Amino acid sequence: MNSESVASLLIEAGSLMLIGMVFVFSFLGLLIVGIHLIARFCEAFPGEKPDTVATRPSANFARDNQAVQPGIDGNVIAAISAAIHTHRQNSKK
Repeated sequence: MNSESVASLLIEAGSLMLIGMVFVFSFLGLLIVGIHLIARFCEAFPGEKPDTVATRPSANFARDNQAVQPGIDGNVIAAISAAIHTHRQNSKK
C-alpha cells in the first residue's frame, strides 16, 4: 500500500468517526430536550387522580389473601403492606 491510500483511508475513517459522534451527540441532546418538554407538559397537565381509598393493612393479611404462597410468612407480608401504605401516605403530602 502506498502512503496516499493510507492517508485517504485515515481521513475517511476520521470523517466517519466525527459524523457518527456528532449524530449520537445531537440525538442524545434531542432526547434530553424531549424528556424535559414531556416533564413540563406533565407538570402543567397532571391528569386526574384516582378516587381510591387507602385501607389499613390488616395484621392477618396472609389469611385474608388466597394468592399468598405457602412459603411466605404472614408477618413479612404485613410488614411490606404497612411500608407500602406508609410510603403512599407520605408521598401524598
